[in-house]
Amino acid sequence: MKTTTASTAGQGRITIFSMFGPVFGYASRLEDGKQVAYIGPVTPGVDWRKLWQIAERCNRATAAEPERAAWIISQANRSLISGSDVVVKLPDDKWEMDTGGWRVPIDTWCWQDALVTGSFSVPALTAEQIAVKPTLYPHYAS
Repeated sequence: MKTTTASTAGQGRITIFSMFGPVFGYASRLEDGKQVAYIGPVTPGVDWRKLWQIAERCNRATAAEPERAAWIISQANRSLISGSDVVVKLPDDKWEMDTGGWRVPIDTWCWQDALVTGSFSVPALTAEQIAVKPTLYPHYAS
């Protein structure tokens, strides 16, 4: 069951990747013995709910929130591990996530126990890095 999140910030490894045009940030950290993935758009004007819209379009109609959350984590992890659609990997930078996103607990998936989605910002990124990227499948994010 999802819950609304408070503002949070961190520092560490961040993967910036594109998915169907918009650019997203992915960071992870240990909280109370649970590994938590933080994922959200860094492209200006892209609402964080876009992740859930994309996950809904790319999953079966009956997929529950934890399954969609696992799919979102899979996409971020795919970029981290294989470099697919990576814009930039930052080895140790600051990031922030605004109040009002969602936290969804999941069974451990890709070494994560929960997903937090929301408005994500990384001060070190340039305008070019956060701009919408070309894609063959823009309809998934439109």
